[in-house]
Amino acid sequence: MKRILLTSTALVAFAGAAAADVALSGDAEFSYNDGTGFASTVSLTAAGSTALDNGYTASVSLTAESVDGAAAGLAAGDITVANDSSSITYHVAADGAGAAYLGDVVGGSGGLAGIFQDPDAAGLNDAQISGSATVAGATIAASLHAGNAYEIGVSTDLDGTAVAVGYAGGDFGAMISGAASTVDYTLAFASNDTFGIAVSTTAGGADLSLSMAEGSVWEIGASMPLGAATVGLTLDNTQAWEVSLDTAMDAIALGFTFDNNSAWTMTAGYTAGDVSVDFATDSASAWSIDATYDLGNGITAGAGTTSASANYVEVDYDLGGGANLSVDYATAADINPAEDIAAGTTLSVSFSF
Repeated sequence: MKRILLTSTALVAFAGAAAADVALSGDAEFSYNDGTGFASTVSLTAAGSTALDNGYTASVSLTAESVDGAAAGLAAGDITVANDSSSITYHVAADGAGAAYLGDVVGGSGGLAGIFQDPDAAGLNDAQISGSATVAGATIAASLHAGNAYEIGVSTDLDGTAVAVGYAGGDFGAMISGAASTVDYTLAFASNDTFGIAVSTTAGGADLSLSMAEGSVWEIGASMPLGAATVGLTLDNTQAWEVSLDTAMDAIALGFTFDNNSAWTMTAGYTAGDVSVDFATDSASAWSIDATYDLGNGITAGAGTTSASANYVEVDYDLGGGANLSVDYATAADINPAEDIAAGTTLSVSFSF
């Protein structure tokens, strides 16, 4: 099987190949629910690598999935040739991050030329081929996408100040981040007249933050310890605000929030030994109680109820080695905050390797 894996990815065709390593890993779960019947999910990842005599390493990984006995296709996979300063990767599932993706949205900006957005949401996480090289302290990256679209990114560090620029789809952006005295900052600008600024510092024991973006979008935040409690405040350009209070007293943890719409939430948690209880309620009169008890020998029991009369009971048995046996009963789906369970009675076994 190892020979088939390496041959199918053509890695053995590289001249000067040395010793090869192949590994398999994955996870599986099968279950029976008295309402929906049998179900199963299987994920299997095969990875192989070989060191070449010229200092490069060739590697491959493939992840295949199966749901209820039917093949769900390739979830991910990469074929890479790399050394200490450069690499090129073919993404089998076309899920590589774009080279121009420089970071998350800064300061609430919704644009930034699509360069500073979540790559999943922005559609930038679909590179077919990506590569990078480090030259004179700067990392130069490029990626090729469907339809021959491409992205280019360059990043470096200048004495503690990170600088990055990116180009994608006719737009470009730049980001600078670092620290000046006690102030941490991130500044980002793009060619579509969008920008984002985030600044944070600590003064007088309080953590302070400010973010700004195009369209007069801004938000300020502050949190300060007050005895055993921490008080927080956020305010934005829409005049929306929220006050929060969190504290812990021995085995009890409490949290409270209140906002400009007079909406509030309250949480309370109690942990002592093998028992933990969590309670939550809000201004809409919704509430929930969840409790767990560690019985020892790898067995944990849990139960919960809500203001909507949704109830659940569960017992988990840790079989060791990454395997788990679970028996659940729930009057509604997904009411257990610790795990997703279906309505009805469910027996499931899961393991990973």
